[in-house]
Amino acid sequence: MPNELQEAITTAGTVSPLIPKSISPLLLEYQRRYAPLLAAIPTKPWNSTQYFFNRRTNRPDSGGVVDGGARPIGNSTYEQAVFNVRLYQAVGSVTGYAQVVTRDIVGDLRQLELDGTMSSMLWTLENAFIWGNDPATANGQYPISSGLDYLVSNWSAGTGSNAFVNALDINASFALHYLDQLIDLVETNAAMPIGSNYMFVMSPRMASAVGQSLVAQQRFQAPTTTIGAGLNVPTYRDIPIVKSSFLSTRSAQMSTVSTATATTGGSLAAATYYYRVSAVVARFGEILSAAEVSQTTTGSTSTVTLSFSTPTNLPDGLSPIMYKVYRSTATGTESLIGTVDAFDTTGAATTSIIDTGANLLTNSSGNTGPSAYVGTNTGALPRTGNTPQEDVYLVPRDENFLVRPYTRDMQIIPLAPTVTAPDTLPFAVVTDTTLACRAPKYVGRLSRLSASL
Repeated sequence: MPNELQEAITTAGTVSPLIPKSISPLLLEYQRRYAPLLAAIPTKPWNSTQYFFNRRTNRPDSGGVVDGGARPIGNSTYEQAVFNVRLYQAVGSVTGYAQVVTRDIVGDLRQLELDGTMSSMLWTLENAFIWGNDPATANGQYPISSGLDYLVSNWSAGTGSNAFVNALDINASFALHYLDQLIDLVETNAAMPIGSNYMFVMSPRMASAVGQSLVAQQRFQAPTTTIGAGLNVPTYRDIPIVKSSFLSTRSAQMSTVSTATATTGGSLAAATYYYRVSAVVARFGEILSAAEVSQTTTGSTSTVTLSFSTPTNLPDGLSPIMYKVYRSTATGTESLIGTVDAFDTTGAATTSIIDTGANLLTNSSGNTGPSAYVGTNTGALPRTGNTPQEDVYLVPRDENFLVRPYTRDMQIIPLAPTVTAPDTLPFAVVTDTTLACRAPKYVGRLSRLSASL
């Protein structure tokens, strides 16, 4: 037989359209967070837009007296505090067509989207309960609750019922004795034993540093305990250690800031002012501040404008929810003068902040906002990135000290299709809640702590 030249048909050739595509039904979740804090905080149903409560700040006076004498009548001192219950919302939708054509791979697409939205909402709440600032966002279209960063920030004692210290600035590498200092601080303020009725809240990296310290002491495994449903965590001195991704150090940095000044419209005196600006990012936390910038002013009625673009180098396509402004009249010594919303009062993204000397305005001097700086604190210092630093909190698990009131707790609202989008299956997830820190005196914080592993 004659030899015949035969050409093999390859998959790269004519048969490639005939090869069926096989897709794994296992969906990889590529955005994940440690967020157990929300489940560990006591909750309380609350049918109002505000959470009011009373506390006694002083008990009646007492003391010795001579036989037959009388002391002056003494009375307790009471005060009332309030937290705003804030509405959190997420809206989603899938089409009926997408629901059908994806069924063989993902099953119920709408339910998959609901599950993802619920997780995102939990992360949003935990991020707010750590980094949120109610007064800074109250005048905008996206108000959020205040978190531990704002509520637990007495590096020096205030006045009246605020005359206590609940935060220690460490500015050093982690060592186990710092946790002991934090326990001692809270125990002194609360005059009660600190144990399983509290919890440490820290990043996973800081929790590893704690574990390494225990190994060095030949305590090869910290005892564990269960808090909440199925949440088994290690302990130190019987205090549970709860990890939160939102306290981790960050490598992302705020975008470049530029400055300008005007000689009217403010109350800044003539001087050279140094600034750093950082961003608090949704479902992420505070990132590194931008490089230091400076501006010289003249006269006594000046303003300084800080201009920047919205950071775009953020992971997972996230965006800022607030900006924090640090200022000083000496280089490298900036402290927090205020926090502003990432959106101005018209809903436009904030790209400039005007320091008037009395308050911070966003985008335009015509925009309304808080009449004074919000959150000014000489103990709050910027994250510069020279040495990654983070915070550790010691938080009570007693609803008399810390509670999460809620009106609707993670409620799913089915929405109706519209005439312009008839083939949609829309939904909303809502919750109305706040973090009510009834006793900030009984909460503790370590700041600027670095974990070297």
